[in-house]
Amino acid sequence: MRTVAVGLPAAVLGGTVSQVSTAQARSGTGSIATEGYEPPVCAPGSGKIIQWGPYNAPAVPEAGLSGVTAISTGACANLYNLMLKDGRVTLWGNLNLNDRNQQRLSRVPVAVTKDVTAIATAGPYAFALRDGGVIVWGGTHDTQLSLPEAAKSGVTAITGANGGNSYGLFLKDGGVIQWNGYVAVPDEAKEGIVAMSARSHALALREDGRVITWGPDLPANLTVPAEAQSGVTAISAGAGFSLALKNGAVIAWGGNDYGQLEVPYEAQSDVVAISAGVWASMALTASGKIVTWAYNFYGQLDIPAEAHCGASAISCGYVCMVLL
Repeated sequence: MRTVAVGLPAAVLGGTVSQVSTAQARSGTGSIATEGYEPPVCAPGSGKIIQWGPYNAPAVPEAGLSGVTAISTGACANLYNLMLKDGRVTLWGNLNLNDRNQQRLSRVPVAVTKDVTAIATAGPYAFALRDGGVIVWGGTHDTQLSLPEAAKSGVTAITGANGGNSYGLFLKDGGVIQWNGYVAVPDEAKEGIVAMSARSHALALREDGRVITWGPDLPANLTVPAEAQSGVTAISAGAGFSLALKNGAVIAWGGNDYGQLEVPYEAQSDVVAISAGVWASMALTASGKIVTWAYNFYGQLDIPAEAHCGASAISCGYVCMVLL
């Protein structure tokens, strides 16, 4: 295996990942008490990716140190991630180019090297949105890459499901279009939708602030709590659990094997963004503070100090990332 970055003029780029302690905790805010420690020079708005998590995660390539406008963490701890810079998609990861499927994923289509507006990962697949049309690549064979006609124009948002069945959700005219999913989109998700999120199960947010869900998942995860049936402003689907944002506070439901539902005090007010990962979750507060909680097996709770420098986007899977 080797770290490979594709979608840029250079084929292989290097980078570094900084981490703090590896204490096994259930929540973290990245505070450091080392004598003589000097806080990082913050550069909010720089478009720099800050990454932490598995020790063998692919290092952020040089192109990810400035000017990035979107990020998406991949399905596996050490496989691949996506970033968007100047309308161009870059995929990087510990790809085994002797593996035919990973080789297919590494071949970023020419069509996504300019004018792309959104990106999403979905297991062995990757998605990009350009001129309102969805582009997909990866998989094991070209026959898997056929998209519904409705997804080829007028799409305004995309998301992908990592883990279990890999599928895509696309938003068009307020309705969800699903690609490769096992469970059909419910009628109430076919109009009036403003946001989507997916993993083994899917979430959709209606314009009235109500969360709806579907998929082949645990009953507890597919039962939306009463507090998430109105006033919600953001959603995120995790591995067997869900998050919603309401009045600046995080609501969590579903599986709690690793403390996923134990939302820390720091994430119970002034939160502006959420991201549910595999066994851990992340929240961004209005002050720019990053909060993570649940299982720290991959070091997701060991937040680098620079991550608190004023993120514009967050993404958590096995790897956690923020975009300054």
